[in-house]
Amino acid sequence: MGLPATQKEPPFLARVSTGNKLPFTDPVRSDAEHSVSHTEAQTAAKMGTQNGVQGQSRELSDPTDLCPIYIDAKYWSCETFRPRENIPDFLARDLSVRRLDDIYDALWWAGRQAPPRPLHRLKMLGRKITVAEQADLHLVWSAESFFVKPLPGFLLDYSFWKQHICKDEHSQETYESARGFVLSYVWLIRHRSDFEIAKNEWLLPDDLTWPKWKEFVHSVWDHFGDLNNPHSISKRYRYGELRISRLDQICRLSPKSSFNLRVQGYLYSYSSYGGFFRREFAWLIVAFAYLSIVLTAMQVGLTTAQLRDNGGFNRASYGFAVTSIMLPAIVSAIGLGLYVGLWAYHVSTTISAWLGGRTSEKYSSNNNSASG
Repeated sequence: MGLPATQKEPPFLARVSTGNKLPFTDPVRSDAEHSVSHTEAQTAAKMGTQNGVQGQSRELSDPTDLCPIYIDAKYWSCETFRPRENIPDFLARDLSVRRLDDIYDALWWAGRQAPPRPLHRLKMLGRKITVAEQADLHLVWSAESFFVKPLPGFLLDYSFWKQHICKDEHSQETYESARGFVLSYVWLIRHRSDFEIAKNEWLLPDDLTWPKWKEFVHSVWDHFGDLNNPHSISKRYRYGELRISRLDQICRLSPKSSFNLRVQGYLYSYSSYGGFFRREFAWLIVAFAYLSIVLTAMQVGLTTAQLRDNGGFNRASYGFAVTSIMLPAIVSAIGLGLYVGLWAYHVSTTISAWLGGRTSEKYSSNNNSASG
Protein backbone atom coordinates (compact mmCIF):
# COMPACT_ATOMS: atom_id res chain seq x y z
CA MET A 1 0.00 0.00 0.00
CA GLY A 2 1.36 3.44 -0.92
CA LEU A 3 2.60 5.92 1.65
CA PRO A 4 0.66 9.12 2.40
CA ALA A 5 1.41 11.96 0.03
CA THR A 6 2.69 14.09 2.92
CA GLN A 7 5.47 11.66 3.87
CA LYS A 8 8.63 11.79 1.76
CA GLU A 9 10.07 8.38 0.96
CA PRO A 10 12.09 6.95 -1.95
CA PRO A 11 9.84 5.43 -4.67
CA PHE A 12 11.23 1.96 -3.97
CA LEU A 13 11.93 -0.16 -0.91
CA ALA A 14 15.31 -0.49 0.77
CA ARG A 15 14.85 -4.22 1.21
CA VAL A 16 12.87 -6.71 -0.79
CA SER A 17 10.55 -9.23 0.81
CA THR A 18 12.53 -12.27 -0.39
CA GLY A 19 15.61 -11.66 1.74
CA ASN A 20 17.96 -9.23 3.36
CA LYS A 21 19.86 -8.18 0.25
CA LEU A 22 20.03 -4.45 -0.51
CA PRO A 23 20.18 -4.43 -4.31
CA PHE A 24 19.39 -0.73 -4.69
CA THR A 25 21.67 0.82 -2.11
CA ASP A 26 24.12 0.98 -5.00
CA PRO A 27 23.02 -0.78 -8.23
CA VAL A 28 26.53 -1.22 -9.62
CA ARG A 29 28.06 -2.90 -6.55
CA SER A 30 27.65 -6.18 -4.77
CA ASP A 31 27.14 -6.14 -0.99
CA ALA A 32 30.82 -6.96 -0.36
CA GLU A 33 31.97 -4.23 -2.74
CA HIS A 34 29.53 -1.85 -1.10
CA SER A 35 30.94 -2.45 2.38
CA VAL A 36 34.50 -1.99 1.10
CA SER A 37 33.47 1.23 -0.65
CA HIS A 38 31.84 2.47 2.55
CA THR A 39 35.08 1.89 4.48
CA GLU A 40 37.11 3.62 1.77
CA ALA A 41 34.74 6.59 1.78
CA GLN A 42 35.03 6.94 5.56
CA THR A 43 38.84 6.77 5.33
CA ALA A 44 38.87 9.35 2.53
CA ALA A 45 36.61 11.63 4.54
CA LYS A 46 38.97 11.45 7.55
CA MET A 47 41.99 12.15 5.37
CA GLY A 48 40.21 15.08 3.72
CA THR A 49 39.40 16.57 7.12
CA GLN A 50 42.94 16.09 8.37
CA ASN A 51 44.37 17.80 5.29
CA GLY A 52 41.94 20.71 5.56
CA VAL A 53 40.39 19.94 2.17
CA GLN A 54 36.65 20.45 2.03
CA GLY A 55 34.32 18.69 -0.40
CA GLN A 56 36.95 16.33 -1.78
CA SER A 57 35.81 13.06 -0.19
CA ARG A 58 33.07 11.00 -1.78
CA GLU A 59 30.31 10.02 0.59
CA LEU A 60 28.55 6.69 0.27
CA SER A 61 25.36 8.39 -1.00
CA ASP A 62 27.21 10.64 -3.47
CA PRO A 63 27.56 8.32 -6.50
CA THR A 64 30.28 8.83 -9.04
CA ASP A 65 27.85 9.38 -11.91
CA LEU A 66 27.04 12.92 -10.81
CA CYS A 67 28.25 14.99 -13.75
CA PRO A 68 31.53 16.80 -12.97
CA ILE A 69 30.27 20.23 -14.07
CA TYR A 70 26.81 21.68 -14.68
CA ILE A 71 25.61 24.48 -16.93
CA ASP A 72 21.90 25.20 -17.31
CA ALA A 73 21.42 24.42 -21.01
CA LYS A 74 17.74 25.37 -21.15
CA TYR A 75 18.12 29.10 -20.80
CA TRP A 76 21.66 29.78 -22.05
CA SER A 77 22.78 30.54 -18.52
CA CYS A 78 26.46 31.23 -17.92
CA GLU A 79 26.23 30.06 -14.32
CA THR A 80 28.46 27.04 -13.82
CA PHE A 81 29.00 24.96 -10.71
CA ARG A 82 30.10 21.51 -9.58
CA PRO A 83 27.10 19.35 -8.60
CA ARG A 84 28.91 17.52 -5.81
CA GLU A 85 29.37 20.85 -3.98
CA ASN A 86 25.65 21.69 -4.04
CA ILE A 87 23.65 18.53 -4.66
CA PRO A 88 20.18 19.93 -3.77
CA ASP A 89 20.62 22.84 -6.20
CA PHE A 90 21.88 20.47 -8.90
CA LEU A 91 18.89 18.14 -8.45
CA ALA A 92 16.45 21.05 -8.48
CA ARG A 93 17.82 22.17 -11.85
CA ASP A 94 18.57 18.81 -13.42
CA LEU A 95 15.16 17.25 -12.66
CA SER A 96 13.04 20.36 -13.09
CA VAL A 97 9.93 20.09 -15.27
CA ARG A 98 8.53 23.44 -14.14
CA ARG A 99 8.02 24.65 -17.71
CA LEU A 100 5.56 21.80 -18.26
CA ASP A 101 3.97 22.12 -14.83
CA ASP A 102 3.26 25.79 -15.58
CA ILE A 103 1.25 24.89 -18.69
CA TYR A 104 -0.31 21.76 -17.20
CA ASP A 105 -3.88 22.93 -17.93
CA ALA A 106 -3.08 23.01 -21.66
CA LEU A 107 -1.08 19.77 -21.91
CA TRP A 108 -4.20 17.92 -23.12
CA TRP A 109 -3.43 19.51 -26.50
CA ALA A 110 0.06 17.93 -26.61
CA GLY A 111 -0.54 14.44 -25.22
CA ARG A 112 -2.68 12.01 -23.25
CA GLN A 113 -2.83 11.14 -19.60
CA ALA A 114 -1.48 7.66 -20.23
CA PRO A 115 1.85 5.89 -19.66
CA PRO A 116 4.45 6.28 -22.41
CA ARG A 117 4.87 3.42 -24.83
CA PRO A 118 7.76 1.00 -24.19
CA LEU A 119 10.99 1.50 -26.08
CA HIS A 120 10.52 -1.47 -28.42
CA ARG A 121 7.19 -0.02 -29.53
CA LEU A 122 8.83 3.30 -30.34
CA LYS A 123 11.38 1.44 -32.45
CA MET A 124 8.53 -0.28 -34.28
CA LEU A 125 7.08 3.12 -35.13
CA GLY A 126 10.41 4.22 -36.61
CA ARG A 127 11.22 6.76 -33.90
CA LYS A 128 14.87 7.57 -33.27
CA ILE A 129 15.63 7.57 -29.55
CA THR A 130 17.61 10.74 -28.86
CA VAL A 131 19.41 11.38 -25.58
CA ALA A 132 18.38 14.68 -23.95
CA GLU A 133 19.76 15.70 -20.57
CA GLN A 134 16.96 18.21 -19.98
CA ALA A 135 14.23 16.69 -17.83
CA ASP A 136 11.54 18.81 -19.48
CA LEU A 137 12.41 17.20 -22.84
CA HIS A 138 12.04 13.70 -21.41
CA LEU A 139 9.26 11.79 -23.32
CA VAL A 140 8.83 14.66 -25.80
CA TRP A 141 8.71 13.62 -29.45
CA SER A 142 8.89 15.06 -32.94
CA ALA A 143 8.42 13.49 -36.35
CA GLU A 144 12.05 12.32 -36.32
CA SER A 145 13.03 11.86 -32.68
CA PHE A 146 11.85 10.67 -29.29
CA PHE A 147 13.76 12.44 -26.52
CA VAL A 148 14.73 10.45 -23.43
CA LYS A 149 16.75 11.62 -20.43
CA PRO A 150 19.13 8.89 -19.19
CA LEU A 151 18.38 7.38 -15.79
CA PRO A 152 21.30 8.33 -13.49
CA GLY A 153 22.58 5.79 -11.02
CA PHE A 154 22.01 8.05 -8.02
CA LEU A 155 18.23 7.76 -8.52
CA LEU A 156 18.61 4.01 -7.98
CA ASP A 157 20.46 4.61 -4.71
CA TYR A 158 18.21 4.38 -1.63
CA SER A 159 20.66 6.17 0.67
CA PHE A 160 21.02 9.02 -1.86
CA TRP A 161 17.25 9.51 -1.82
CA LYS A 162 17.16 9.56 1.95
CA GLN A 163 20.06 11.98 2.25
CA HIS A 164 19.51 14.41 -0.64
CA ILE A 165 15.88 14.21 -1.76
CA CYS A 166 13.57 13.04 1.03
CA LYS A 167 14.56 15.26 3.94
CA ASP A 168 12.04 17.92 5.00
CA GLU A 169 14.40 20.78 4.13
CA HIS A 170 14.67 19.56 0.53
CA SER A 171 12.36 20.82 -2.19
CA GLN A 172 8.97 19.14 -2.56
CA GLU A 173 9.09 20.00 -6.26
CA THR A 174 12.38 18.12 -6.71
CA TYR A 175 11.01 15.16 -4.76
CA GLU A 176 7.89 14.90 -6.96
CA SER A 177 9.89 15.38 -10.16
CA ALA A 178 12.33 12.62 -9.17
CA ARG A 179 9.50 10.20 -8.32
CA GLY A 180 7.74 10.90 -11.61
CA PHE A 181 10.97 10.51 -13.56
CA VAL A 182 11.72 7.10 -12.01
CA LEU A 183 8.14 5.99 -12.66
CA SER A 184 8.47 6.94 -16.34
CA TYR A 185 11.28 4.37 -16.70
CA VAL A 186 9.05 1.69 -15.23
CA TRP A 187 6.75 2.29 -18.20
CA LEU A 188 9.51 2.65 -20.79
CA ILE A 189 11.29 -0.61 -19.85
CA ARG A 190 8.68 -3.36 -19.55
CA HIS A 191 10.36 -6.19 -21.47
CA ARG A 192 13.86 -7.60 -21.86
CA SER A 193 13.96 -6.06 -25.34
CA ASP A 194 13.22 -2.62 -23.86
CA PHE A 195 16.05 -3.10 -21.38
CA GLU A 196 18.54 -4.02 -24.12
CA ILE A 197 17.47 -1.01 -26.21
CA ALA A 198 17.97 1.23 -23.18
CA LYS A 199 21.45 -0.18 -22.57
CA ASN A 200 22.41 0.25 -26.22
CA GLU A 201 21.20 3.87 -26.16
CA TRP A 202 23.18 4.69 -22.98
CA LEU A 203 20.03 5.30 -20.95
CA LEU A 204 20.94 3.08 -17.97
CA PRO A 205 23.98 2.68 -15.68
CA ASP A 206 26.59 0.35 -17.18
CA ASP A 207 26.43 -2.43 -14.61
CA LEU A 208 22.68 -2.55 -14.12
CA THR A 209 21.44 -6.01 -15.11
CA TRP A 210 18.04 -7.29 -16.17
CA PRO A 211 17.47 -9.30 -12.94
CA LYS A 212 18.34 -6.23 -10.86
CA TRP A 213 16.01 -4.10 -12.95
CA LYS A 214 13.11 -6.52 -12.49
CA GLU A 215 13.71 -6.52 -8.76
CA PHE A 216 13.80 -2.74 -8.76
CA VAL A 217 10.48 -2.50 -10.64
CA HIS A 218 8.83 -4.91 -8.19
CA SER A 219 10.11 -2.71 -5.38
CA VAL A 220 8.65 0.40 -7.03
CA TRP A 221 5.36 -1.42 -7.47
CA ASP A 222 5.28 -2.40 -3.79
CA HIS A 223 6.04 1.15 -2.73
CA PHE A 224 3.68 3.08 -5.02
CA GLY A 225 0.81 0.67 -4.40
CA ASP A 226 -1.43 1.82 -7.27
CA LEU A 227 0.58 2.70 -10.36
CA ASN A 228 -2.63 3.62 -12.19
CA ASN A 229 -3.04 6.58 -9.84
CA PRO A 230 0.39 7.31 -8.33
CA HIS A 231 0.68 9.97 -5.66
CA SER A 232 3.36 12.59 -5.04
CA ILE A 233 4.58 12.94 -8.62
CA SER A 234 5.01 16.09 -10.66
CA LYS A 235 1.92 17.11 -12.65
CA ARG A 236 3.91 16.74 -15.86
CA TYR A 237 4.28 12.99 -15.28
CA ARG A 238 0.53 12.50 -15.20
CA TYR A 239 0.97 12.75 -18.96
CA GLY A 240 3.14 10.39 -20.97
CA GLU A 241 4.42 11.33 -24.42
CA LEU A 242 4.11 14.98 -25.48
CA ARG A 243 4.25 16.22 -29.06
CA ILE A 244 6.77 19.01 -29.47
CA SER A 245 4.93 20.85 -32.26
CA ARG A 246 1.87 21.11 -30.00
CA LEU A 247 4.04 22.32 -27.11
CA ASP A 248 5.36 25.04 -29.43
CA GLN A 249 1.79 26.10 -30.16
CA ILE A 250 0.90 26.18 -26.47
CA CYS A 251 3.96 28.28 -25.62
CA ARG A 252 3.37 30.76 -28.44
CA LEU A 253 -0.36 31.18 -27.84
CA SER A 254 -0.51 31.03 -24.05
CA PRO A 255 -1.14 34.44 -22.42
CA LYS A 256 1.27 33.44 -19.63
CA SER A 257 4.21 32.95 -22.00
CA SER A 258 7.12 35.37 -21.97
CA PHE A 259 8.25 37.19 -25.10
CA ASN A 260 11.27 34.89 -25.48
CA LEU A 261 9.04 31.82 -25.25
CA ARG A 262 6.67 33.22 -27.88
CA VAL A 263 9.58 33.75 -30.27
CA GLN A 264 11.51 30.55 -29.63
CA GLY A 265 8.70 28.13 -28.83
CA TYR A 266 9.25 25.20 -26.51
CA LEU A 267 12.42 23.97 -28.23
CA TYR A 268 14.21 26.33 -30.58
CA SER A 269 15.82 23.92 -33.00
CA TYR A 270 16.70 26.21 -35.91
CA SER A 271 20.36 26.88 -36.65
CA SER A 272 19.69 29.21 -39.59
CA TYR A 273 16.97 31.43 -40.99
CA GLY A 274 16.73 29.15 -44.00
CA GLY A 275 15.83 26.17 -41.80
CA PHE A 276 13.18 28.24 -40.02
CA PHE A 277 11.46 29.35 -43.22
CA ARG A 278 11.68 25.92 -44.84
CA ARG A 279 9.91 24.27 -41.90
CA GLU A 280 7.40 26.98 -41.00
CA PHE A 281 6.37 27.87 -44.57
CA ALA A 282 6.44 24.44 -46.20
CA TRP A 283 2.61 24.52 -46.34
CA LEU A 284 2.83 27.35 -48.90
CA ILE A 285 3.97 24.88 -51.55
CA VAL A 286 0.72 22.96 -51.15
CA ALA A 287 -1.31 26.20 -51.12
CA PHE A 288 0.29 27.50 -54.33
CA ALA A 289 -0.09 24.11 -56.02
CA TYR A 290 -3.79 24.06 -55.12
CA LEU A 291 -4.32 27.61 -56.45
CA SER A 292 -2.52 26.69 -59.68
CA ILE A 293 -4.83 23.70 -60.21
CA VAL A 294 -7.94 25.79 -59.47
CA LEU A 295 -6.90 28.62 -61.80
CA THR A 296 -6.10 26.18 -64.60
CA ALA A 297 -9.49 24.49 -64.16
CA MET A 298 -11.26 27.86 -64.18
CA GLN A 299 -9.40 28.89 -67.30
CA VAL A 300 -10.59 25.72 -69.04
CA GLY A 301 -14.11 26.27 -67.67
CA LEU A 302 -14.32 29.77 -69.14
CA THR A 303 -13.73 28.33 -72.60
CA THR A 304 -16.80 26.06 -72.38
CA ALA A 305 -20.27 27.13 -73.51
CA GLN A 306 -21.84 26.05 -70.21
CA LEU A 307 -19.66 28.31 -68.00
CA ARG A 308 -18.62 31.16 -70.26
CA ASP A 309 -21.77 33.20 -69.53
CA ASN A 310 -22.35 31.91 -65.98
CA GLY A 311 -22.29 34.93 -63.63
CA GLY A 312 -21.45 32.98 -60.48
CA PHE A 313 -18.57 31.14 -62.11
CA ASN A 314 -17.20 34.39 -63.55
CA ARG A 315 -17.30 36.07 -60.13
CA ALA A 316 -15.54 33.07 -58.52
CA SER A 317 -12.88 33.13 -61.27
CA TYR A 318 -12.34 36.84 -60.68
CA GLY A 319 -11.95 36.30 -56.92
CA PHE A 320 -9.47 33.48 -57.31
CA ALA A 321 -7.48 35.45 -59.86
CA VAL A 322 -7.19 38.47 -57.54
CA THR A 323 -6.31 36.20 -54.60
CA SER A 324 -3.58 34.50 -56.61
CA ILE A 325 -2.09 37.89 -57.44
CA MET A 326 -2.27 39.25 -53.87
CA LEU A 327 -1.30 36.13 -51.92
CA PRO A 328 2.39 36.00 -52.97
CA ALA A 329 2.77 39.68 -52.11
CA ILE A 330 1.14 39.22 -48.69
CA VAL A 331 3.19 36.13 -47.89
CA SER A 332 6.40 37.86 -49.00
CA ALA A 333 5.61 40.83 -46.75
CA ILE A 334 4.94 38.51 -43.78
CA GLY A 335 8.14 36.56 -44.45
CA LEU A 336 10.16 39.77 -44.68
CA GLY A 337 8.61 41.04 -41.46
CA LEU A 338 9.44 37.79 -39.67
CA TYR A 339 12.99 37.86 -40.98
CA VAL A 340 13.55 41.44 -39.81
CA GLY A 341 11.89 40.68 -36.46
CA LEU A 342 14.00 37.56 -35.85
CA TRP A 343 17.15 39.38 -36.92
CA ALA A 344 16.41 42.23 -34.51
CA TYR A 345 15.62 39.76 -31.71
CA HIS A 346 18.87 37.82 -32.15
CA VAL A 347 20.93 41.01 -32.42
CA SER A 348 19.36 42.39 -29.23
CA THR A 349 19.98 39.14 -27.30
CA THR A 350 23.59 39.05 -28.56
CA ILE A 351 24.17 42.65 -27.45
CA SER A 352 22.54 41.94 -24.06
CA ALA A 353 24.80 38.92 -23.54
CA TRP A 354 27.84 40.98 -24.56
CA LEU A 355 26.93 43.80 -22.17
CA GLY A 356 26.33 41.25 -19.41
CA GLY A 357 29.77 39.77 -20.03
CA ARG A 358 31.42 43.19 -19.92
CA THR A 359 29.63 43.95 -16.65
CA SER A 360 30.85 40.67 -15.16
CA GLU A 361 34.42 41.39 -16.30
CA LYS A 362 34.29 44.89 -14.82
CA TYR A 363 32.90 43.58 -11.54
CA SER A 364 35.58 40.88 -11.41
CA SER A 365 38.39 43.33 -12.15
CA ASN A 366 37.11 45.73 -9.46
CA ASN A 367 37.09 42.91 -6.94
CA ASN A 368 40.60 41.88 -7.91
CA SER A 369 41.81 45.47 -7.57
CA ALA A 370 40.16 45.80 -4.18
CA SER A 371 41.68 42.55 -2.94
CA GLY A 372 45.07 43.59 -4.28
